[in-house]
Amino acid sequence: MRYRLTASARQDLDEIFTYWEERASVEVADRLIDSIIDYLWVLGQFSKAGKPATETPGNLRRLSAGQYLVYYRISRRTIDIIHIFHGARSQERALRGRKKTT
Repeated sequence: MRYRLTASARQDLDEIFTYWEERASVEVADRLIDSIIDYLWVLGQFSKAGKPATETPGNLRRLSAGQYLVYYRISRRTIDIIHIFHGARSQERALRGRKKTT
């Protein structure tokens, strides 16, 4: 099964990259994004690797990708990556803030 990044997940990755690029370096930001993408490949092989995200509507699942949490939905042919947030954030607030883009 393959995964598909939604527009909101792409935006999340862009924000993660920018955050680390500004605070560390382009190389650090690149390595972090690559690491998160590696976790997405795992989802392609093991779509139920994550746990149900019971605090969210719409049958979302959540997978820990290092310090980040990947929210996704399994459909017939793809795994739709909905959001990617740092685990230290209030997940409820982050999801609520992005509700318009999902």
